[in-house]
Amino acid sequence: MNGLLENSESCGFCIFNNIATGAMHALSERHQVRCEKVAIVDIDVHHGNGTEEIVQRAHDPTRLFFFSVHLYDNPNAMVGKYSKSANPKAEWSFYPGTGEKDDMANNIINVPIAPLWREREVSAATSGPANGASVASVATRNTHNTRHRARKEAAATSKKEEKGDVDSATSESDQSSPAKQGTSQDVPAYYLLGTGQKAYRRAIRTRLLPALRAFNPDLILISAGFDACRGDVGNAKHMAGGKERPGTDLDPEDYAWTTRKVSS
Repeated sequence: MNGLLENSESCGFCIFNNIATGAMHALSERHQVRCEKVAIVDIDVHHGNGTEEIVQRAHDPTRLFFFSVHLYDNPNAMVGKYSKSANPKAEWSFYPGTGEKDDMANNIINVPIAPLWREREVSAATSGPANGASVASVATRNTHNTRHRARKEAAATSKKEEKGDVDSATSESDQSSPAKQGTSQDVPAYYLLGTGQKAYRRAIRTRLLPALRAFNPDLILISAGFDACRGDVGNAKHMAGGKERPGTDLDPEDYAWTTRKVSS
């Protein structure tokens, strides 16, 4: 089933994306009390890939902000020792398998969180951060360093292009290299937040709240999916024999806490 946007497909969860429709209506000149800026906060356990696609294509990024915190487990994107098999495409990934990276050009922040069934690997990867720093601070610093490095490289490349000094083959090679992008070849960057409830709250405190304050929206819309709750079938990994492994463990208080933080 094709969506209304070119080359997009419906995932079957909704026919109309009501959160994006509401945001566009609030930004429209036809709205009686027009909002200059609208923020969309998606706390569903899955990546808000449909909303992200609409935000990317449909509006001015200076007026629209999108944030998604979600479980992410995609072995196809893993490298080094954390990719379990020689054929990672044969491995299971958490639906929809997207939302690993930010899209800062379109004012989109994605915060992937490793599922609880990866807890052992996450613990091994994040044990003993340098200088005793917390996992959350390392994750935040890593994000800032990567963006700073990307801006410097983009500026340098732009100057070289003006002078005609850029080797296109080298440029493409640099962009595709994980090492050049500031990520470890062994540890997925999203492992640094940890897993479960603690990782979720770190994501809200360190990634969402500072960004919302900086954007300063007139209206905040929340995609409030509750499938990240402890014991919900929506965040579980289903295995042969009817067995399940939980992906995350939020409680009702976590949603209340999030609402209070966003409201403030």
